[in-house]
Amino acid sequence: MAFTIDPRFQELGFPVHVGMLDYSIEVRPSDDTLTNAIADGAGLRIEELMGEAASTDPVIAGVRAAFKACGKDPSRYRPSSESLTRRVIAGKGLYKVNNVVDSGNLVSLMTGIPIGCYDADKIEGDIRLTIGAAGESYDGIGRGKVNLEGLPLLADERGPFGSPFSDSTRTAVAEGASKLIFVVYGLNIDIAHVEAAAEIADTLITGFCAPAH
Repeated sequence: MAFTIDPRFQELGFPVHVGMLDYSIEVRPSDDTLTNAIADGAGLRIEELMGEAASTDPVIAGVRAAFKACGKDPSRYRPSSESLTRRVIAGKGLYKVNNVVDSGNLVSLMTGIPIGCYDADKIEGDIRLTIGAAGESYDGIGRGKVNLEGLPLLADERGPFGSPFSDSTRTAVAEGASKLIFVVYGLNIDIAHVEAAAEIADTLITGFCAPAH
């Protein structure tokens, strides 16, 4: 499948560096090693922010500015990385879903970059990064209908399926998925930071999510 970026992003005045990785996976519960890594990552994040709000993190602030430039209020529609960080700061910890989603959440928490994990077999045709139009929506994971107008998002031939705010149920990674598309949403973020996040993702996905032999 091909990946393209809507030329409208060039007019908005911020850099776009999207990392897209693909893997063969086996979906299973997170093991103790991954669970402990998530706990360690949460502790480090709390130390880094030193009591400040998640939105003060320069990476998260950059994504918030990108949301605003696209037409979405980032205080009502927070980047997913900010929502994860806010949970950790509040002492709630991250949701436990499965090894793949948990690994993605850890990458997002550690880097401040929104991450998307998608079941490749549920994506149809080519993928495009674009901006949601008026009236567009999808069923978000744990959120019900998500108003996509003004949100940066990913779409295939069937329409929108993911965003750095909240992903759709249609392409969610669940038990039985065998092919993963892992997306690093580098919106208004330095390319070196996006590349570092991709390297962390590669380590976690290959280490914790590869098919058992």
